[in-house]
Amino acid sequence: MPDNTAYQCPNCTGPLHFNAKVGKLTCDYCLSEFETEEIKKMYAGKNAEAAAAENAEREWGDDAGRMSAYSCSTCGAELICEKETAATSCPYCGNPTIIPGQFKGTDKPDYCIPFRHEKKEAVKALSNYYKGKLLLPKSFVSDNHINEIQGVYIPFWLFSGTSEGSGVYDAIRESRLRSGDNEIITEKHYEVVREGHLSFDKIPVDASVKMDDALMDSIEPYDYADLKTFEMEYLPGFLANKYDVSKNDSIPRARDRANKSLETALRNSVTGFDSVHTKSHAENFTGTDIEYGLFPVWLLNTRWDNKDFMFAMNGQTGKMIGNLPISTGKFIAWIIGVFLPAIILLKLILDSFFSAFIGAAIITVLVAIALYKSMKPVAIASSAASYVAGQGLELTAKSERYTHTTERVIHHEKKK
Repeated sequence: MPDNTAYQCPNCTGPLHFNAKVGKLTCDYCLSEFETEEIKKMYAGKNAEAAAAENAEREWGDDAGRMSAYSCSTCGAELICEKETAATSCPYCGNPTIIPGQFKGTDKPDYCIPFRHEKKEAVKALSNYYKGKLLLPKSFVSDNHINEIQGVYIPFWLFSGTSEGSGVYDAIRESRLRSGDNEIITEKHYEVVREGHLSFDKIPVDASVKMDDALMDSIEPYDYADLKTFEMEYLPGFLANKYDVSKNDSIPRARDRANKSLETALRNSVTGFDSVHTKSHAENFTGTDIEYGLFPVWLLNTRWDNKDFMFAMNGQTGKMIGNLPISTGKFIAWIIGVFLPAIILLKLILDSFFSAFIGAAIITVLVAIALYKSMKPVAIASSAASYVAGQGLELTAKSERYTHTTERVIHHEKKK
């Protein structure tokens, strides 16, 4: 009994793959197109048999814990893959191969977002991604080559729930009065309290050990308007793995993102003041629902100057992300090019070399940080704002209490 399924064209028996452009299964040979539901019915029996089949025991030595072997249901060749592999291609006959046993019982995903972008679009998006990167070495574009490109369904845990919390703030209303050479600044302080909650729908946390968490976070958000009930018929032509990070191990990442979003929302609800300083805050995320989904990602591995660079494109939205190398010469040139004009201009305005130097240094640092971030944008997500449900922040308590007034005097010397 076969333990995997190769989806073949009913007309010519050629391999089928899911066509992201038309949203149907397409034959590689005769180009026939089929609705997913049509192929699902056709292969229902074979998938059930494959899911029930037991893999033969193999001797793998040190790799026994992570490898599995299957026989290609089309050509009979032995397929060797990691235990988490759920969809792959036979290296001999090229047929897309699905392993239904990976989706039995609780291992079956609840949802899937089908690919909307094809391989050639990912290659073009990577080329466009290089444009406008001011610190990119000249040779990177011409000498950087794609070693491998794969369309992969990445497993994600999806957390829905509510974050409740409160914040206490020192808020200030400021007034200024000029008296001769002195400027009197009066600050009225208020203790502001906000309490409330945010609800979230399906915060994604990638559930694959092999995937870089920061890379997966950086290609968000996903548009859940395309969320489909999971069907194996979306997988042919792509790779897919089942989760190997448990939902319990993923909870802290979802919780931290939800709580940070609430902290920011509560802080932003304090308005009508000249400045606001957070004195304390506390949040608690309670997850009410944890679901499982497979989301589309194009992974592009490139090599330049004997170094590997990994890029990822959201297979649904087309968002491309990845860290790029920085030209030291260009970076220094930008630092000098910003600092010198800034110090000259500020010297004319402020009439103080020290103040001009400090101001120019601050401007240069801010520009340097912005340039660096444009080259190294991959980062762990700290917010789940894209997955806020309902009407957003719901305040359950708010108060503003005047506490005290402070005054300070700034002496302005007259210019000679």
